[in-house]
Amino acid sequence: MRAPPYRRSRATAIGATAFLMLALPFLVLGVFFLGQMARMDLRCEPQAPCVLTRSSWLGQEEVGRYAPQDILGVKVDRSRSRRSGAAPIFRPQLETASGPQPLAFQWTEDEAEATAFAQGVQRYLAGPRTDALAVFRDDRKASLRVGGAFTGVGLLVLAVSLWLLSRTLAHRKAERAALP
Repeated sequence: MRAPPYRRSRATAIGATAFLMLALPFLVLGVFFLGQMARMDLRCEPQAPCVLTRSSWLGQEEVGRYAPQDILGVKVDRSRSRRSGAAPIFRPQLETASGPQPLAFQWTEDEAEATAFAQGVQRYLAGPRTDALAVFRDDRKASLRVGGAFTGVGLLVLAVSLWLLSRTLAHRKAERAALP
């Protein structure tokens, strides 16, 4: 029995499909990491509600609007890890009538940093509120590194897939021209 003739277009088409399938998870994970809402902004205007927003490299969303009487205070939440030898971690939280809202995406190991952030907001809430308050905590740097790396690799693999697709089309054209 004779083996079928070797077709370059089929081999490059399989390669293009394989590279496309390899690129998709990288692109999906890249968008996922770049879309993490890791920046928290709290803005309070005099005689107006305070607005808490979260943002990522790809978008922004409002978490809530809180009237001055709805804000009960600010506290520093401490982790309750049951593992032995685990270092405590801290995160400032806004206590509202509708429940606690974190003021940071990531926890920090520095209690003084979390406490200073919480005390700044607490001083504003305890004062006459004649000035505006705008505080933020930006933890998007890590998501940019990871999401950018995944997206970059995904785009590179996608480019290889598109190059293989162009080679597939060129091979098919040559194979059709060679047929009698």
